[in-house]
Parts: sequence; C-alpha cells; structure tokens
Amino acid sequence: MNTASRSASLGAIGCAALPACSVPARREKLRLSGNLNGIDYVEVGDDGSSLCVHLFGEIPQGIGVANVRISGGDRITGLRVLSVNAELEPDMHDDACLRVVLDREGDHTAYCLCLVDAVSGNDPAGWLAYPGFDPRYACVALHFRLDCAKTLDCAEEAPCARPPLPAPEINYLAKDYASFRQLFLDQIALDMPAWQEQHVPDIGIALVETLAYTADYLSYYQDAVATEAYLGTARRRISVRRHARLVDYRMHEGCNARALVVLASDTDLGLELDNLLLLVPPPGQNNAKPGVIGAVQLDAARTQGALVFEPMSLDGMDAFNVVAAQSAIRLHRWSDEMCCLPRGSTRATLVDAPPSSSAPPAESTTPSTSAAANDPAPVSVAAAAVAQRALKLAAGDMLIFEEVLGPQTGNPADADPAHRHAVRLTDVQTSVDPFDGTLLLEIAWDACDALPFDLCLSVRTPSPDCTWLHDVSLARGNVLLVDHGGHVRGQCTSNAICVPSGGDGEYPGLAATLAALPDACPRCHDLAEDCWLVPGATQYGCCHCDGAVQDVRRPPTDTGHVLPGTPLTWAEPLPTKAPVCRLFARDPRRALPQLSVYGGALGDVLMAGAPDPRWQWQPQYDLLGSGPDDRHFVVEIDDDGAAHLRFGDGVLGAQPQAGDFFRAAPRLGNGPSGNVGRDSIVWLALKSGELSADLQPRNPLPASGGTAAESLAEVKRYAPGAFRANPLRAIVADDYAMFAARAPELQGAAAALEWSGSWHAADVVVDPLGRESLPAGLAQRIRAELERYRRIGHDVEVRGACYVPLQIELFVCVLPNFLVAHVEAELRDRFSASLRRDGTPGFFHPDRLRLGAPVFASALLAEAQAITGVAHVEITTLARADDVPAGGVPADGVLHLAAREIAQVDNDPDHPDHGSIAFTLGGGR
Repeated sequence: MNTASRSASLGAIGCAALPACSVPARREKLRLSGNLNGIDYVEVGDDGSSLCVHLFGEIPQGIGVANVRISGGDRITGLRVLSVNAELEPDMHDDACLRVVLDREGDHTAYCLCLVDAVSGNDPAGWLAYPGFDPRYACVALHFRLDCAKTLDCAEEAPCARPPLPAPEINYLAKDYASFRQLFLDQIALDMPAWQEQHVPDIGIALVETLAYTADYLSYYQDAVATEAYLGTARRRISVRRHARLVDYRMHEGCNARALVVLASDTDLGLELDNLLLLVPPPGQNNAKPGVIGAVQLDAARTQGALVFEPMSLDGMDAFNVVAAQSAIRLHRWSDEMCCLPRGSTRATLVDAPPSSSAPPAESTTPSTSAAANDPAPVSVAAAAVAQRALKLAAGDMLIFEEVLGPQTGNPADADPAHRHAVRLTDVQTSVDPFDGTLLLEIAWDACDALPFDLCLSVRTPSPDCTWLHDVSLARGNVLLVDHGGHVRGQCTSNAICVPSGGDGEYPGLAATLAALPDACPRCHDLAEDCWLVPGATQYGCCHCDGAVQDVRRPPTDTGHVLPGTPLTWAEPLPTKAPVCRLFARDPRRALPQLSVYGGALGDVLMAGAPDPRWQWQPQYDLLGSGPDDRHFVVEIDDDGAAHLRFGDGVLGAQPQAGDFFRAAPRLGNGPSGNVGRDSIVWLALKSGELSADLQPRNPLPASGGTAAESLAEVKRYAPGAFRANPLRAIVADDYAMFAARAPELQGAAAALEWSGSWHAADVVVDPLGRESLPAGLAQRIRAELERYRRIGHDVEVRGACYVPLQIELFVCVLPNFLVAHVEAELRDRFSASLRRDGTPGFFHPDRLRLGAPVFASALLAEAQAITGVAHVEITTLARADDVPAGGVPADGVLHLAAREIAQVDNDPDHPDHGSIAFTLGGGR
C-alpha cells in the first residue's frame, strides 16, 4: 500500500479536524479502550523552546526526531526539532511525557504539533499518523505565548453555541396616542394570536386605549418637562439659556459688525446721525456707483437684500459735520525726502490746506511727482497767518491713514490695502512751518492705536525714471463709526382697538379708553412699529366696608410677545472716549438687543413720535438684579431665530398690567453676514428728506466683529465649568498673583504667603509694564483691588519685583569680510534694554523679562549668532553682578532666578549697578 492510499484509509491528520465538536467524547473512549494512542495535551516550558507532550497511553519505543513535526506560525516559521526524549520520571508532572526540544521559540500565532510516521514527507497535507495513534489525536494545536491574562481561562468557547434569541421589535418612534395604540395591538397579535376582537366596547380594546392614552401623556411629560429640566438633555434654545444663567454662564446671541466709513465731499455740510443709512449694494451689483441714493432706490435695495449699516453715536454725538478739506489730508514731510511714518508712531503732522491746494478727495487722488509741486517757496510766518485754515479736526475725531500709491510704481492699483490704519485723536494743536509758512496741524493718538506698520510718505521711483513720488499715503477724515443693522418699517395692527367688541373682554379698561380716544385706530395704523395689548382680567378685593376703597388688580394672563422679523440686532454699549482699538474689541456676551420698547396705558403710549421716556422699558441681560418697579425686559431667541420678550413678575422686574399697550421698534441685522470687505459700503441714504450734495461713502477697512450666536453644544460644554473662570476669593498665594495680574499696567505678578507670627500676609510682587519701577499710586490701586478678594485673616502687601543685575561677557568672532564696528553696533542694538532701531523691544527690554524667568545661555548665543557677519560666539561670563563665579557660566547653561526676581541688564554706564553686558570682538576688519 502506497503512502496516499494509507493516508486515505487512516484519515487525514491535522489540528483543524472536522467536524468541530463541543463535547470531546472520543478522547475519554480512547483513554478507556487502550487500543489507540494519541496526544492528550502539550506543556510549554519556561524557556519557550522545550515542550512536554502528554499522551493517552505509554510512550512508544523508538520515537525520535523524524516522528515529530511542527507547522504554522506567522513571523517565526520553520521550527526544527533538535531532540526527542522520553521523561519517564518527571519532577514537575504527574505522568510521563515526551520531551521535545526545538531550535527556538515560536510567535503568538497557533502552531500544529504532530506525531507522524517517519516515511511522511515535508508537506503537512501528506503527513501520516504515527503507527498506533488515532488520526484525530495525532496532532494538537500549540501556543507558545498566550494573549490572555494569567488569571483567565484561555480555552476557546464552544463553536456550536446556541445563538441568543432575538430581541423583541419595539417601535421607539411611537410617541403619540395612535402609534402607541397600534403598538399594543401588534404585540397582542404576537402574544395572543387567537384574540381577534376589534370592537370598541370590548374590555381588551378599552384597556389598550387606556394604556395608549397613559403612554401618550407620559411621552409628552417626558419631552416637555423631563427633557428640558436638565442642561445636558435640554433641546430648546431658551431652556438651555436659562439653565446656563443659573450657573453664572451668559449665553450670547452673537453681535453685529462694525465698520469705519469715510465720507468724501466737495462741500461742507452737516448731517443728522439719526437720519443716515449706509448700505452695501445687493448681491450681483458689484460695479455699483458710490454716492447718495434716493428713497425709491433705497426700498428696492432693501428688497433685493442690501446690507444696512447705521451710524453710532460716539460720546453722545447726534450730528456729524462733513468737511471737504478732510476728505484727503496730506502728511507734512518738513521739506525732506524718502520719508515714512515709522511703526509704533502715535503722532503726526498734517498739512492744514483747503481742498484746492491739497489732493482731491476719494480714490482719484493724484499725488505730485516732483519736488517743486510739493515744496512751495519759503514765505514769512506773518503771511501764513493770513491764510485760512481748512481742517476742523478736534480731539475725539477719527482718521484713517491709507497708502494710495504703490511705492515702487506710483500706480494707485499697486497700493497695499493692508497699509490702512484707523486712529482716534487725543490731541490736536495748530502750528506753522517757519520755513515755508505751511499751516500745520499736530495730532496725537492713543498708544493702543499705534501705527502697526511703516507708512510710506515719499519715495524715489527706480531707474530709469528716478523721480520723486510724494503723497504716497494720505490721511482720511470725515470718519463715521457704523454698525450692521437697520430699523425696518413695520405696521401696527390690533383688532381689539380697530374692531372693538363693545366690552372690555380680555383687555380690562379698553372700552373706556377707546371712548376717550375715538381716533385710536388711525393712530395705530400710523405707527411704523410692532404693537400689542396685554391680555388679562380684573380682580376685585374682598373689602366691602362702608367708605373703604375697594382693591382692584389687573394681573396679566400672558406678558410674553414674539417680535416679527429676524435676526434681531445685538450690540455692546460703546465705551466713552475710547480709542479705535477698544471700539473694535468685541465681546458678544455684553451685547444687548437693539430695540426700543414703550409700554403703559393706551392713551400715554399710542401717539405719534416717541412717548414720554418714563414709559420706556430697558433691555437687560437677565432680571435677577431687577427690582419690582424696574421697567426691564429680557429678549430670548428661540431655535427659529424669533425674538421672545419676557417681562418681570412684579418681584424681579416690573410686571405689565392687563390692558397695557406696548409698541416696539426692533432693529434687524446681526452676525457674521455684516463682516463685509473693504470698499463695500458705498451707498448713503436718508431715512427722510433728500440730499443733493455729492457725497461718496467708503469703508477703507473691512467691517469686523460680527459673531454668530453661540450654539447649544458650546453652552452645554462650557457652562458647567464657567464658575471657575471668574473666581471671587483668593485662597492660596497663586490666587493673589492672578488677581493682581489683571491690572492692565502689569505684565506679571507673583505672591507668597508669609507667616508674621500671628497671621499670614500675602506678599504680592508685581512687574510693571514697560518700566522697572513701581509707582506708589499703582501699588496703592492694586492693593485696593486685592482687598475685595482678600481672604479673612490675611494681610496684603504689594511691592515691586526684586531686580537682579547681571554681568554678561561675550566673545564674538567676526567673519573676515565684515567691519567689527558694524557688528558691535548691531550687538549693542540687539542686547539693549530699550527699543531697537526697528521699533521692536531689545533682548533685555523690561517687557521681555518676566518674574522668575531664567536666563538661558543658549538664547544669548542664538541672538548673537543671528547677526549677519558673526562667525562664532562664546559666553565667558553669565552670573549675578554681586556673585560672579570662578567658572563664569553655570554648568547647565541656565542662570536660575527666584520666583520674585527679574533679570536686569540695562548696560547703562551711569548705573553699573543695573547690570552690564560686554562684547569682546575678534577677526573681521
């Protein structure tokens, strides 16, 4: 019999024997019969390459290396058997085993170990079971390394396990009476197929309908109450807003955008701010002509989707004067050339000249290209005094510096639109140039509005022209602050007023009021606002004594109201006398709804024009701080963007009375849609009247600040921890430092709690911004601020930081082609304690040195090595000035300072005790 026929007669051997059975009954039968032998199990030794094969019966005589085969493996394959010996007296086993030693350990995958006939080939498919061995147990699966934990049973689960029963089908979309009724009937049809009754009087149908009604009620209660009762599960925007406010988190509804508009005009004129509208042309009209539009074009533009901006009143301003000379203002160069206004500038000099001698307004400005055109012949100061000044700038006015020509080409199209900057003037002084008698205006602005770039004034064009190019940049006056949103004309309609029912109905006192106001309905139609009456009823007190005044109350049944139109405008109040940087620093959580609401008796509120201010209701963030007589209301935006008005209840805010008449004029326009680009606001319109002047509006800078409303996901994420963002009490030393560092005059603070013998004292050390000394007034002000946060039993002391003078010496090797003097000058400029030549802070500027910040030798090397011409740098000394070590430089290259110390290297010859840095240069020329 050949090998193939023998293999077929005995059966194929391997570790994947079929079928797969959960109960190994054959194993026990082979053990009891003793006719056939087989592999019971295999143990892997601690070394991983030694195996102990346990058999059902005795170990056969003559079994050797040729009878043991191993297959399988993923990363480690081709394991070879080195030796096979019978362990008849094992030390660690209860029975004898066959000790098999392999050449190496296998990987984590499964291997197959077989005891085969020696005549079997290398192909596992042709292996024959060892004589006398059961083919099903001639092989065993083997794992050298187990992936399960030692405390777990690593045996595989039974392959023939019964699958779990399917879960019952439940329609979780059933949320109303009809769907619940059908759900119950479908389940009964499955559980009780014999029950076929469908008549309504049947007791089963009655029970089903009762259960469906109960489920419908519970579902509604779950959705309307339970879901909205918690911040984590609430789905309505108003519910989330109220939950967040209870944990001191103010949900914002976004805010509108703001922009600066320049009004260029040929003539001087005055404008009323309340009557002005600035517009962005509707989509599709990209080439709209700038200028003034009429009432018909205004209505068409609104209909087509034009964005409306309205002027903002700065510091109570109600009128705006347009000066023709301020449309384009030249900057004085003092007869010099190649001039620029450097970055960080807070002052400038303007040429106070009428429009005829200055550049024309708007973007058609054509600056002079020759020195003679801009530099008139010298005249006397007396003659200049006769000339009339044209500019009417004053402190509080705004200017926009704008590059109008390309510095390289002189082409207006090449002007950099990023070189535009707005400032608000803090000081304006008149002066005269004594050389040529030019009338000048000296202006200054806040450091917050410092020029962020170099503003080019005059240049020389490249060859071959090499002509002087003057008035590269101009100043634009007549700047108006506007914000997105416009008042849309509405219609006041009230059926209760125009179609009276003859009695009071749900509006107490209405019949008597209408009898005294026979023209109430025409008045209502003339109002271009939203209006409504507060419903309610009249309640009489129980006092019936003779001569007693009966108590009459008119409680409202509903004080809420939904405003028409979306989106409602939200904006923050303007700070007083603030620079431009603060005017455009937006915080949507401080934004209030922009609408005027008047409410009270019908005869007091229903009138042409604005009612008496005592009937006006003011919008608030919430009513938690409102008193019972405060006419306050809150605006809540729902998921559809509609604005809901919520008034007080008589305890937190005044409560409207039944029969009161309300009128509201909302302003619409909010969010990022108002962030239009530069030169987009080009139309001006009047709310009433006509304007014949040639007035061209333009926004040189893009509008900004428009913010979308906060999403529900953001509120649910940030509201639970919002209270940590605004601590109210200092507990540990770091708290005192945190509260002190809030002062804008400081750039850092540190604190420590010192024991005085009786109590703790908070020793607060502060680092002033831009200086090394702490003014006494600033220290007192910070001390007073910390008093509100001071913990009981703590004293607070505020003092300046301890400045540690350093002594630094650098050896610098200069490249051969560079002058040593130039490199040294650059080194002193970079390592100065003041501003560098380019306006940036030096390496040891006070604003760059912080409390407790160490001085790294690597930073000194990097700063010096960055200078062009430096080949090599070495630090010979880096230490405190009062404690210079022998080695000169710390071993780790870091000069550590205490938490309340600041490094000081002023390098001032008059004050060597303020630190010094010295340079030793070699090489160069």
